[in-house]
Amino acid sequence: MKLRAVFPVFALITLTALSACGFRPLYATKGDSYNTAANMALVDVAVIDDRVGQITRNALIETLTPRGQSASPLYDLKVNLSESTSEQGFTKDNEATIADYLITATYELVRRQDSKILRQGNVRTRTSYNIVESDFASIEAESAAQADAARTLAQQLANQVAIGLRSQ
Repeated sequence: MKLRAVFPVFALITLTALSACGFRPLYATKGDSYNTAANMALVDVAVIDDRVGQITRNALIETLTPRGQSASPLYDLKVNLSESTSEQGFTKDNEATIADYLITATYELVRRQDSKILRQGNVRTRTSYNIVESDFASIEAESAAQADAARTLAQQLANQVAIGLRSQ
């Protein structure tokens, strides 16, 4: 039996198993009246401290509300960030050549109507950057790593918001 003949059978069995377990695609709009993207646009993101927090919040707003923020949001998202940097890859002179940058976010998605917490938890992201002899280049590398980590964290937070809204 050839692989071409087995694939349709395998796909049919897989789809049947997924529908039997209650699987629903997160961003699907057909099959039910729930629209994840429309509900994500009703989330108000609270101000996050520090520069990395600002970058994270801006990326999160762009992801949640690409067509603009709602005048009357139904949900609040509160995010607290903590950052840490650890030096890695030391030379013979005990100078670091690589740094790991870690951001951890504690979040809480709350429905305004009854103050019910729909989802809460922690997400984190890590990135690395090179430390070189030029101070300017090292500072630029660190800044770029922070911005990349903030955007990645915002995407993770947006996914958690979508899950929280979908499961209510």
